[in-house]
Amino acid sequence: MLKGISLNDDRAEKTIEECIAATNPRGRFQVIVLTLLVVECIAAGYVTFQMQSLSVLPEVICKSESCLNSKLEPEDMICTLKRGLDWEFSSERSNYVTEFDLYCDNKYLISLGTTFYFVGFFFAVSPLSSLVDKMGRKFSAELFLLLHVIFLAANSLATNIWLVLAARTLLGAMHGGASIALFIISYEFTTESIATFTAMLTGAAFSMGGGVAGLVALASSHWQYTMIVPAGIFGLVGAIFYFILPETPHWLFSKGYKQEALNSLNFISQFNGYQELEKIQLVSPTGHAVTNKQGQSFGILWSTPFFRRSLICFSFCWFTVSVCYYGLEFNASTLGNEYLVMILMGCFDFPFKMVLYVLAGKIGRQKSCQLYLSLGLICLILTAIPQTDYIPISGNFTMKTMLVASGRAFSGAVFALLYIYTSEILPTLVRSVGMSTCSTCARIGSLLAPLVILVNEISPSIIYVFIVVCLMISMGLLRNIPETLGRPLPNCLEDCFEMFGENADELQRLTKPEKEEESSN
Repeated sequence: MLKGISLNDDRAEKTIEECIAATNPRGRFQVIVLTLLVVECIAAGYVTFQMQSLSVLPEVICKSESCLNSKLEPEDMICTLKRGLDWEFSSERSNYVTEFDLYCDNKYLISLGTTFYFVGFFFAVSPLSSLVDKMGRKFSAELFLLLHVIFLAANSLATNIWLVLAARTLLGAMHGGASIALFIISYEFTTESIATFTAMLTGAAFSMGGGVAGLVALASSHWQYTMIVPAGIFGLVGAIFYFILPETPHWLFSKGYKQEALNSLNFISQFNGYQELEKIQLVSPTGHAVTNKQGQSFGILWSTPFFRRSLICFSFCWFTVSVCYYGLEFNASTLGNEYLVMILMGCFDFPFKMVLYVLAGKIGRQKSCQLYLSLGLICLILTAIPQTDYIPISGNFTMKTMLVASGRAFSGAVFALLYIYTSEILPTLVRSVGMSTCSTCARIGSLLAPLVILVNEISPSIIYVFIVVCLMISMGLLRNIPETLGRPLPNCLEDCFEMFGENADELQRLTKPEKEEESSN
């Protein structure tokens, strides 16, 4: 028995948000999509931190008197003696270090492997995000997931480190496109409050993927086997999406395909056990018409003071949380057992993100971001106290380890919320392109993060000072971005300007050429 809904009333005009809300935004369809996104994010985090987990120096077994009598640390001793003659790595576990001799003079290739991953992300995220806006969310997501499987297979078959670096560059590129496409899918199929929860949960799943990478690397005897798990996940998620996922109604509506958008909503409604939507005319949140031509130009984001100001502020904030998140993750080797620290950091993220989810729905996006950035700032400042490195907490973990893990968790939670905050400012037709701009700046931070390993050779405190300064600047920049809590997703320029109270003359200037073209036709 299909359930009744209140859409077919006297008012025939409805927004997409109203239709989704009336057909249960927590229904079976959304639960399935959310579950798949969480699983995919675990795999994405797994692949992102895989280079780090597969580059831990294994146990060294001495084979000569010179090795046995050496007073040097293992990482220094192996540089002065010959592998095979004086020493050998334990055969219990193979990784990139044992397979491609990534130690001593070749140690820099470990950092290079992570850097290449983010180089691929950096250069691909903008063009691939344009594809998401032009070709649709569904097609783009399925393509990126399929290519993930292919490039993971190439990584596992690599016979030298340079082929591994090439495969990881391509994997980073696919991550750049998939992260934008899948996030937008998660938002455009549900309502604001559920989308915020989804962003926090998927963000926690991504961090959990880093911990899973540490566990799998610790348990696996051959590094090639570690590629099977993420490849299987990406392939499974892509296959299920192909069969059950329609194109998002927001994208179809923004392109002028109103009937197709209604068909997409009907699919969701019937999947959730509700009746088909009848006699409904879809409109934008402010009642303005949406044309297929409007907003397609990337330049429109930079030609208006409102979007330009918002993008500059958002871009720096994305850069900051990326440097903080990845920089502290790659600093794990200075905090104790690297596998255990990775697992600890993965576990910390979930509760921090869930608390931020509640805060974002109570006090708004802007204040929540500022609060978490300030708490992360306090954690990192406290690490400057020398005594924190000697206060034991549990096992091999010290107070400094907990403070660094907390600072990373605060920044990771803000990272997830910035996805929501940014998407709520931008209209549908340029949402993917605008977010890719911010994501590109975040990747600059990611590119700098692997250098932490090299900077630690000079002074471990340099990275903390840099992050603290960036956090303080970001807290100030957030004051220039309007609050979006309780507002629907804007579909067109008129929606943005009306919602956020921008200059009407600026809106008239931007839409005048389009109106003149329509009148001439």
